Amino acid sequence: MGIATAEASHPQLFEKVASHIVSSRDLSSFQPQNLSNIVWAFATAEALHPQLFEKVANHIESSRDLSSFIPQDYANIVWAFATAEALHPQLFEKVAKHIESSRDLASFIPQDYANIVWAYATAEASHPQLFERIANHIESSRDLASFIPQDYANIVWAYATAEASHPQLFERIANHIESSRDLSSFIPQDYANIVWAYATAEASHPQLFERIAKHIESSRDLSSFIPQDYANIVWAYATAEASHPQLFERIANHIESSRDLSSFIPQDYANIVWAFATAEALHPQLFEKVAKHIESSRDLASFIPQDYANIVWAYATAEASHPQLFERIANHIESSRDLSSFIPQDYANIVWAYATAELSHPVLFSNVADSAIQRQSEFNSQDITNLLWAFASNGDIERNLYTKVAPSAAKLTSQYTCQQLTNIAWAYAVADVDAPTLFNEIFNEKCNKKMDAFSVESLMQLYQWHLWRAKEHSEEGLPQMLHEKCYNVFVSASASPSALQDDVVVELRAIGLHPEEEVLLQSGYRIDALVQVNGENFVIEVDGPSHFIGKIRDLKGSTKLKHRQVSTIDGIPIVSVPYWEWNKLRKDRKKKQKYLRSRLGLAESTESKDEKKQ
Repeated sequence: MGIATAEASHPQLFEKVASHIVSSRDLSSFQPQNLSNIVWAFATAEALHPQLFEKVANHIESSRDLSSFIPQDYANIVWAFATAEALHPQLFEKVAKHIESSRDLASFIPQDYANIVWAYATAEASHPQLFERIANHIESSRDLASFIPQDYANIVWAYATAEASHPQLFERIANHIESSRDLSSFIPQDYANIVWAYATAEASHPQLFERIAKHIESSRDLSSFIPQDYANIVWAYATAEASHPQLFERIANHIESSRDLSSFIPQDYANIVWAFATAEALHPQLFEKVAKHIESSRDLASFIPQDYANIVWAYATAEASHPQLFERIANHIESSRDLSSFIPQDYANIVWAYATAELSHPVLFSNVADSAIQRQSEFNSQDITNLLWAFASNGDIERNLYTKVAPSAAKLTSQYTCQQLTNIAWAYAVADVDAPTLFNEIFNEKCNKKMDAFSVESLMQLYQWHLWRAKEHSEEGLPQMLHEKCYNVFVSASASPSALQDDVVVELRAIGLHPEEEVLLQSGYRIDALVQVNGENFVIEVDGPSHFIGKIRDLKGSTKLKHRQVSTIDGIPIVSVPYWEWNKLRKDRKKKQKYLRSRLGLAESTESKDEKKQ
């Protein structure tokens, strides 16, 4: 054990010892402590030798009983096998049953418990009875003064990782830590593992989170923290909904002031920005630094799909605009061609983020659509709703996607929340794709039952869906009462004319027209202006930047839907005045008036009111 303890690497020595033990006929002359020390040393020295571990495991597993083993032997053996990733289920099962059947665990020290449950969790060796027995023993102890911080951290980490629920154990440990005089004996990894475990196990304890946050916040510097510590800490606070702005600010400032982020791995970036976005802890400089680092990376091959998804989701949610980052990630995903490693939530979160950030990448969206069609049966209600909403919101109408996934979407009707119902209905209205398997009596009944639970935005979306069904295609729309409720909300939306709209109206009057502003049409839509030219009505829609997707200037789905429904239902032609065309004319009123005449088909010789005054 000396060489491993001294961290003196000598592979040849370890190989020679291992070969000798493996070639031995049997290991009956070895004492339990000998076996324990040997595998502990090989694991600690990272001297991997599968045959050695297999020989030792088989010998222990074939023993009649383990009564000659002391707790430290069990602990070191399973710790070593887990650390060396030497899987041997029969060994773990035998050790677990022996501990579980022991009369009492009084001879165990805290490090034994910690190493044992850590090993079973790490090796994914499920044994609920073992975890229950150890938890009950710890929970019933008089006090936990003999535990060191690493023991607490490893124990709760193990229970959270193994999904071994034991609220009383978590409560006992949290109360003990929270009542401690100070936390100076804790290292950053201890804090990180503890709060990560409580968040993962959904073991709420606000006082514990508050105590740890204040301790970290009051620390002189955070140089002893590694990136994974930051990531796990903020992830835990965001997941547990334990708000602590000062903690987030302190960590963000430290990361932002770092020279570079080369020591961070992609999962660190992803968890950090995800946590800040989820906790609504805005810190533009942090998001800018992370984005620039990712953008300047040589390649993104070390990123996994969940990293991409969490990163773009975070930037979109936090409204942290960084088109270059989104472009870099989209191009990388698109160049990989194969999306088989993505899960449905990745697809959905990625396109949702691009749509929310109002950024377009047609090739990426097309590839996602193709993959989603192939794997539609794997989608849950949230995934399929976010996916379809994103395509519709971006005005990227992949008709084949909407047609092909409709049956799968229909099977999830009973699971949709209010927002999911209205988002999926609105998406199909934008796409103008018939889906009889999805929109039927079952869908209408579901909407009707949730009538009082819909938000104002949801009621407005449902009204547009009703227009699509009942007015555009003469299909069954909403039930009467729900339709009336949606209509009343839709028409009561307040109007707020922009300066751009006011400018266009001034020039319409200048060429002799009489525009009516904010007119409520029969369909329920309110339009910017209505003018009559040679006896024919025209709708004037002044489409500012909020009506378009990014630099490509494609109309958003919401604007496309309005234009289509006004034209189809009200039967009035629409003349769109895009902001960039109008802005190009600057302050030249003659050019603006000429532009409007051209768009409305008025003769060039028409004299403006301003010209008449002259």
